[in-house]
Amino acid sequence: MPDNLIIHWKQASDLHLDCLFIHETFFNTDGMQKLLNRTSFPWLKISKDAQLCGTVQNNTLYFPLLNAKELYRWLEQHIMQNLPASQSAPSAPMPPEAAESQIAPKHSNPFNERFFRQMLTDATPSKLHLYDDHGSIAVIDVAQNSVWPSPHRLHPMTDLSFKYDLASTTDLAKADRKESAILQDWLWNLFWNSPDFYQIAPEDGHYRIHFWPKPADKAQHKRIFQLSACFIQGAKLSKISEQHDIPIRTIQQFIAANIAVNNISKINLWDAHYNPPEQAESNADKGLIQNFIGKLRKKFGF
Repeated sequence: MPDNLIIHWKQASDLHLDCLFIHETFFNTDGMQKLLNRTSFPWLKISKDAQLCGTVQNNTLYFPLLNAKELYRWLEQHIMQNLPASQSAPSAPMPPEAAESQIAPKHSNPFNERFFRQMLTDATPSKLHLYDDHGSIAVIDVAQNSVWPSPHRLHPMTDLSFKYDLASTTDLAKADRKESAILQDWLWNLFWNSPDFYQIAPEDGHYRIHFWPKPADKAQHKRIFQLSACFIQGAKLSKISEQHDIPIRTIQQFIAANIAVNNISKINLWDAHYNPPEQAESNADKGLIQNFIGKLRKKFGF
């Protein structure tokens, strides 16, 4: 924090807090949940995770804190920008490790089905702010299945610096609340338009999607519907790539977009799968022949 700010540590019950840090041990207690429900100041849950160390996700700061870049960004966004002009510093110095990260950014990859399930189903019933290293992306309301895209992002896309947090009053004020979209459809297109996310999809495996996506990418309409027709029945990535001559990376991009909206399930090898038309016809012809031979055997007593 800037040197001209004096930090006072207070009890959680103090009525004049600027922010609150909560150890995970106490987060789910009745008293803490009641406090969070009746307050509006920003807060961070403190947790331990060796793989996520130093990151801020879903309003949780993960220790050990080996790199303060994300904590610094959180403080800047939720604390520094909301301070009265007389208290705010002209420009707060960036920590050395954060400056190095600006020069050569390296992003860990926490994205998987659990990450997006937490974002869309496990988060508290309030509005979330989606953002990345390039700025605000949108404010979403999961309960209402609505999204208010940032007016400054004309072409919704992101990269592996994507994050989300509880939306602050500032985030809500910046969002264009007049222009809303259906969250499920918008989110699918956001990640389809973000090719870096192909990396979160497996290189192969058997999967089934639950509903048909609604692509906004007109140039890829046919390809997306083709993949949807296959995976709505259940399909294996490598088989679809081979049968339809589609690059495996494109299929991974499709799978990743469905992971991001919780629209996919892993299935077993013996579950029902998509069969190409020629294979289905071949199986039908084979069945007719076997039926004909069976009748001959019965008639002649073979």
